[in-house]
Amino acid sequence: MKKTIISFLLLFLAISIHLKSQPQWKFHVAFEDGIGAKDTIWFIWDTTATLYGLDAALGEEPVSLDYSVFNVWTYNGVNTTYDTLKTVALPYTDSFENSIDAINYELPITITWDSALLNADWLPPTPVGWINYARIDNNYFFFYNNNGLAHQYDMTLSDSVTAPYDGNTDPWAWQDWVHFPMGIYLVQDPTVFVDDYIYEPKTILSLYPNPFKINTSIEFYLENKSYVELSIFDFRGIKIRSLINQTLNVGNHRIKWNGLDQAGKPCKPAPYFVYLNVNGTPIHSIKLIKY
Repeated sequence: MKKTIISFLLLFLAISIHLKSQPQWKFHVAFEDGIGAKDTIWFIWDTTATLYGLDAALGEEPVSLDYSVFNVWTYNGVNTTYDTLKTVALPYTDSFENSIDAINYELPITITWDSALLNADWLPPTPVGWINYARIDNNYFFFYNNNGLAHQYDMTLSDSVTAPYDGNTDPWAWQDWVHFPMGIYLVQDPTVFVDDYIYEPKTILSLYPNPFKINTSIEFYLENKSYVELSIFDFRGIKIRSLINQTLNVGNHRIKWNGLDQAGKPCKPAPYFVYLNVNGTPIHSIKLIKY
């Protein structure tokens, strides 16, 4: 009887530990080239994953490439001797900082992902609780992006991007080497928005109404007299309007945007991004919808 009770308790303990274990986080970045060829890179956080070596049980193993078709691949972030990976698996304590290469592609390249997974409620609560730094970085996105302050494409603000964007007439943007290799970074960074100003990023910048049709008000608070840059970018990362570029006093500030660009022409219904830069430091950004 005593052995039965002990066995039951051990079984209950094992089940409890299993139920409390961190669920796997699986995130894909899909690529489609200009003629419809597709390929995908997978990023996995798993409690069983290792930092060194390959986790074949999670799909992290070298693949043989067909060099006659479109392929994307990456490398093990720690041991680059393992190449041609399409899956990268890491323990939750580490970040993804991977270089993506490609062969046999036709521009433009459309990249898609599920930004909702960056805020998955099963992500560990520490150090941040969500992926607050998700970026695509290459030569192209240095100039054409949705984050003109960082010169990278911010994946937290959308679910896809096409490069070059439709209608881009810059010959440089249509050269293959401009797009690959491409860096993808998925990080829980506790230092984001943390600096000497001790700003509250959730309250420093707000918009109303959002979405808006004609006018919207942008509000923010300054704890110190500061030099402020407040700008509007379109979904391609091109600045279309500079609302403030001057020193402002301490206190609440409200700026109205009438949906016009620098030339005074009405902007098309589309997503836009409001960026606040204080004393040369990027402080906050918000997605804004005009309908």
